[in-house]
Amino acid sequence: MAVWPGGVRRHTGPVITEVDEALCVLLGRSLPEGTMVRLDPPKPTWETERPTNAIDLFLYGLHDDQSGRESGWADERDERGAVLARREPNRRCSLSYLVTARAEKINEEHLLLGAALRTMLFTDSLPADCMPDSLVAAGAPVLIKIADTDPGALWSNLGMPARASFAITVSAPFLPAADTDLAPPAEKIRLNSGQNVPARTGALAPAQPRRWVRTP
Repeated sequence: MAVWPGGVRRHTGPVITEVDEALCVLLGRSLPEGTMVRLDPPKPTWETERPTNAIDLFLYGLHDDQSGRESGWADERDERGAVLARREPNRRCSLSYLVTARAEKINEEHLLLGAALRTMLFTDSLPADCMPDSLVAAGAPVLIKIADTDPGALWSNLGMPARASFAITVSAPFLPAADTDLAPPAEKIRLNSGQNVPARTGALAPAQPRRWVRTP
């Protein structure tokens, strides 16, 4: 978080890790007590490890969210209205997560996965009380939707047997650093009304007559 002169605050923190943290908080509220929410990638040892009740979030993709782009520069002003900094339009990045569950029994995995899916279906944007203060201060929503991605292809690319899972896309704001290298504001303005202009001497050339030409 950066603080510009005049107390203007702008978010410049690590957006990805803050979204990770917010998703873990959001899911943790809807899961049975004792269920872990982890950011572990799927790994082959899952097949031999003794599972614990957990929801795993795997960040597998990042790309520019063109649909969320803004236009026009924004001015940061102090209490007197003086421009302190200018900032480029916000950008957005789409973070893609694979969501899967781990439990001792398949039906227990499905119960956990169903609770996670319901939470994501009914959450259009991350609630403020789930996000770190610095992400809230950005003043832009963090949007969530269920992705159309086929999880089966992801498991194949990871070289693992397919598991019940779904994918989500999170659109998070990235705020550019403000440009503070500005010319200082004008302190005085000089207006010349022409009263002190010296009088013209000598004869003035007569004005040329106007000619009008009629065109067809």
